[in-house]
Amino acid sequence: MPKIQKRNGGRLAEIANVLPEHKLGPLVPQKQAILFIALILAVISATFVWKFISPYLPSPGEEFFLLSALIGGVMGGSMIVGVSYSLLHSEKRNLTLRDQTDFYEALLHAQSDLGEGLIIIEGDRIIYSNDASYEITGYSAEEFSAMPSFLLLVVPEQRSILNERLQKRIKGEDVENQYETAILHKDGRRIELELSIKKFYVNEAVRLVVIARDISERKKIDNAKSEFVSWVSHQLRTPLTASNFLAEMLLTGDFGEITIEQTRSIRKIYDANQRMIGLINSLLNVARIELGTMVVDCSPTNLIEVCNSTLGDLQPQIEVKHLRVERTYDKELPFIDVDPKLLRMVFQNLLSNAVKYTDEGTISVSIRREAQNALISIKDTGMGIPKQDQGSIFSKLFRADNVVSKEIEGTGLGLYIIKAIVEMFGGGIWFDSEEGKGTAFYVSLPLIQKKCSLKEPDFL
Repeated sequence: MPKIQKRNGGRLAEIANVLPEHKLGPLVPQKQAILFIALILAVISATFVWKFISPYLPSPGEEFFLLSALIGGVMGGSMIVGVSYSLLHSEKRNLTLRDQTDFYEALLHAQSDLGEGLIIIEGDRIIYSNDASYEITGYSAEEFSAMPSFLLLVVPEQRSILNERLQKRIKGEDVENQYETAILHKDGRRIELELSIKKFYVNEAVRLVVIARDISERKKIDNAKSEFVSWVSHQLRTPLTASNFLAEMLLTGDFGEITIEQTRSIRKIYDANQRMIGLINSLLNVARIELGTMVVDCSPTNLIEVCNSTLGDLQPQIEVKHLRVERTYDKELPFIDVDPKLLRMVFQNLLSNAVKYTDEGTISVSIRREAQNALISIKDTGMGIPKQDQGSIFSKLFRADNVVSKEIEGTGLGLYIIKAIVEMFGGGIWFDSEEGKGTAFYVSLPLIQKKCSLKEPDFL
């Protein structure tokens, strides 16, 4: 691939369309136009001068001689001025072009120093690439130039997907700003890349600039984290599940009768065990969210049925506190294509919080359609959230001061998790609250899910 030439702007200036126009009009070159204008001005000037001096000339011969000298002098001077202006203007333009070329060259060198490959393609062919591109792929500049298609770099199973995204970008359709793919290094190794593709025009020809970042090491680290999460899941959950099962057998009398005091003690062990399992599940949820490995199994889901089922699970706590539950449902609400298990987590967290933090009063649940969204609202008459804590309520491991002071159980992870789940489905979550009067949480979910690409977590 030709190197950047500072003398004339080089290949990069041509590709980036920074070369200035060398034409004054559609057909007349700029230097010729300047000389032509100078000639016209010279003739006009000579004509005016002649009108003033011709009455004072003695003979026709002298008149002709002086007229010729006058026209020649004015034309010659004008041409000298025009040529000088053209040369000075051309030099100034060349200096500007060199400055622009130096600027683009500095950008490319900086990008290469950061390890970011830059490739410019027209059609399928590569017409420019920087040094980092050669380092990432293992191919030389000459091999890049001879390559018939940019897609040959991509692993076979992902070529059609990337080609579809390239075509959408050319047509101006909406595509992700960044996405991941994989290429084959010259030595056969698989290289994971993160790509960013932008479109621009040069003389009405569409070109694409591709920024490529090697994320192979990051992928290895992510895989190691995922393996660690799986190991933690197995090593911690297995003994807890076993002790939980044994506690249940003791409480149900499978090993014989136990005293009331023993029952109380075993119940405490069982409850503590359940809290530990819940904490581990929450930590695993957070890890999978942050690693991007929490994928869902989508299916048409009835929001009202999921809500009622969750309220049924919480009925014992509701009855103990003598809370009233008011339900307002839109019976015409259509099913939504989401993961019912993850959606249940959202209802479970919001409804259990409402029950947990309300000592007396009412819990109001509403599910209705609002434009192209399903709007869920869960209101309580409980403790409320202090104003100074409201900005951090969706933060990881955060709990409001009034909750901590009353030693109410909780991990501070629930709202962080369900916010991530709601946003996975293109929705939003927000709240209104006043300390001492209660809280209202709102969840909005699109009725038509454009993207449901997550897979069911194995710990649910």
